[in-house]
Amino acid sequence: MEKARFITILLLLAAVFALQGQSQYRKAEQSGITFEWKIVEENKLQIRLSAPAEGWVAVGFNPSNMMKGADYKLAFVDGGRVFMEDHFGTGNISHKGDTEIGGTEDFEIISGSEINGTTTVEFKMPLNSGDAMDSVLTPGGEVKVLLAYAKRDDFSRKHSRRTSLIIDL
Repeated sequence: MEKARFITILLLLAAVFALQGQSQYRKAEQSGITFEWKIVEENKLQIRLSAPAEGWVAVGFNPSNMMKGADYKLAFVDGGRVFMEDHFGTGNISHKGDTEIGGTEDFEIISGSEINGTTTVEFKMPLNSGDAMDSVLTPGGEVKVLLAYAKRDDFSRKHSRRTSLIIDL
């Protein structure tokens, strides 16, 4: 009887862990930008980001003031291929690529598309990459999120639209 109970508990735990990997995205929409997120692999954030433009889309996390101090991920799709960069907010209205200022690129591209005037990208990023240019994100914690997009595939071009929101991770 004790052995049967032990096996039942193990099977239930295995089912719970399997379902965690298949969790649904949480979703926020603002200013035409859709931001979806879920925690996967216990230590990564998986993101799906889409906007009504055929240019770049971006998400930033935890700015200290305006754009300053935020951890940005910018991406665009060209010819079915996703181009992505990891940036850091160096000033109130500026950011630079992490690798330009001593950081590292910390993301894993999953997919991307441009369909009917909408760009969508999906990627994973560590909750804590260890890179000083990246935010440490805590499950269950409150996070300020910056969202933006541009009408062209050029990271040096200013955004066409931007917004911010607070989410519970």
